[in-house]
Amino acid sequence: MSIRGGLVLMVLLAVLPALALQIYDGVTYRRHLLRDATAEASRAAAAMAQIQERVTDSTRLLLTALAAMPELRQRDSAPCSGLFSSLLNQNPLYANILAVDDQGDLFASGLPFTHVNVSDRKYFRDGMARHLFTAGEYIVSRTASEGVFPFSLPFRDHDGQVAGLIVASVKMTAFDDAFDRMRMPAGSTFGITDHQGVRLFYRPTVTTNPVGSPIRPEVWQAIDSGGDDGVALLPGSDGVKRYYAFRKLRLSPTTPAYMTFVVGVPESAILAPARKAFIQNLALLAATTLLALAVAWFFGGTAIAARLDRIADTAARIGQGELTARTGLPAGTSGIAKVAGSLDAMAALLAANNADRERALAALRQSQERMAHITASMADWMWEIDADDCYVHVGDKARACLGYEPASLVGKNFFDLLAPGEEPTLRPVIEAAKARREPLRDLINWRTAQNGSLRCLMTSGVAWHDETGTFRGYRGVDKDVTERVEAERAIRASLAEKEILLKEIHHRVKNNLQIISSLLYLQSEQVDDPVALESFRVSRNRIASMALVHEEIYRSADLSHIRLDTYIQDLLPKIFGPPRPDSLFDIRARLDAVTVPIEQAVPAGLAVNELLTNAHKHAFRHRQDGLLRITLEQVPGEIMVTVADDGPGLPPGFDVEQTGTLGMQLVLNLARQLGGSLTAQNDGGAAFTLRFPAAQGT
Repeated sequence: MSIRGGLVLMVLLAVLPALALQIYDGVTYRRHLLRDATAEASRAAAAMAQIQERVTDSTRLLLTALAAMPELRQRDSAPCSGLFSSLLNQNPLYANILAVDDQGDLFASGLPFTHVNVSDRKYFRDGMARHLFTAGEYIVSRTASEGVFPFSLPFRDHDGQVAGLIVASVKMTAFDDAFDRMRMPAGSTFGITDHQGVRLFYRPTVTTNPVGSPIRPEVWQAIDSGGDDGVALLPGSDGVKRYYAFRKLRLSPTTPAYMTFVVGVPESAILAPARKAFIQNLALLAATTLLALAVAWFFGGTAIAARLDRIADTAARIGQGELTARTGLPAGTSGIAKVAGSLDAMAALLAANNADRERALAALRQSQERMAHITASMADWMWEIDADDCYVHVGDKARACLGYEPASLVGKNFFDLLAPGEEPTLRPVIEAAKARREPLRDLINWRTAQNGSLRCLMTSGVAWHDETGTFRGYRGVDKDVTERVEAERAIRASLAEKEILLKEIHHRVKNNLQIISSLLYLQSEQVDDPVALESFRVSRNRIASMALVHEEIYRSADLSHIRLDTYIQDLLPKIFGPPRPDSLFDIRARLDAVTVPIEQAVPAGLAVNELLTNAHKHAFRHRQDGLLRITLEQVPGEIMVTVADDGPGLPPGFDVEQTGTLGMQLVLNLARQLGGSLTAQNDGGAAFTLRFPAAQGT
């Protein structure tokens, strides 16, 4: 587009807000006119309805006064007719005043009459049924021979029974003067309808809308379905669209409307001022626009176009890469001079930035080359997957690892290459990491290679996002750890095999010790000396205590440690026998969960066995009752075992270091072997405490 064309376009664009404002003002003015016109029509309909309300109220009062006349109650025709005739002369509003009996036969009238029956009239049926003041509908009077609207009121005889109706028929021509006084736009209409939509009155008089005929069904439906007042836009009988304002009249809030007043105002007449004002404003705007276009066309070409063309030419040369191009125009602080100065400054800045860019590109190429060398030297292969877990890049090292061409893996899903049974375990881990955008760290997984073999890979990766921060997938590396995993499997298998062998050794040692114990038992059967038998029993208990250590080891999951508390619980029944419900002998054991290594287990077990055997021998021999307390506790750096009984206690001057019994000497030697000590004292009986240091890690 040329400079002149651009200026013309700018002028046209500048005019658009003014045009929009004109349209907005026109719409607003139109809305105000419609609001004012419909409000005026509603007021006119209300004013006409108010006139009729006064007529209805005066008619009610008139009929109420007449219904109280004795002549009427006696149905005396001559006086009543004379009074009715006098009232008609004084009130030209009424077409006739008449009275009928309860059968509808006319017996008095303000106009001459013959035999007339009105039992078929609505006002007669409603008045006799309701015994109230009622309104009728449009009728042609049988006495006045013109269209009227009747009102009726029941009258009663001297016994208080309804004897008939007194009726006043109202002329609707009284509204002619009211219509003439209405200041409504040309083409406006005014009409009155009864409860069925039959015209009682219509002005201006036209042959298409005669009195006594129903109004258009569309108009009546809109009025009948509305409230007591309202406005509706509908076409009239002449095809002209009008805003019809209506007001309904009721004798009471609960009775149907007996009369409706309708004022119609043509839409075109309402909107004519708005249309005229819009056309005038639009013409003024068009003249202003033409003047502005002329100025832009002639002034733009001479004063602006040449300099703008030079700026545009310089910008085009810069865009083609000629960063030395300049406008040559004098710089300034405003207008085109400011644009030219800014363009020249931009060209100088682009030239400087271009040199920096070339240096940055050279550094980037060196960095890429360095990264390529590092990647080529790695045994791992790099990969990239999208948000749907499909590969978008696969490194060349995948060929050596799995045998696939890297290009053939692009588009495949990460889980497609997993070995059977791997996906149920691996997918929840990866999905959870994706949900939190966490890195994938050292995920061990098995893949199926192209030749069908299984390869174990260790997968690591990090989530990556585009420049908008949107999650796009993961980038990472896969390391082939098949040989390492298989070596670890072999080591674990070897360790499991050795563990089985160790358990078997402990089991065999325990069995051999039991065999030795059995041999000692068989040998003791050949001995009668009580002292020798006791030696055999004590030896068997010592062997059993060592066998119990080996039993605890091969039953334990840890072959290098045993639970000392469990050992003591299993040892007690072997020395004191199983507990019996009727026994008076009480063993109170408070045993902490203490674990000791195998090096401490055998000497500690033998020492505890000797202390328990000593209590059984010296404290509870020849006794059916008694109390044995055994405590196992571990304090920081030390394990303590206390065995106390309620027997006769230790003799005066007892010293464990000087005792000559084999059992005590054995316990002392075992305590020294453990690096601990043995102490003895009287505490309600004999009490021995074995202390030894806790092994590191127990």
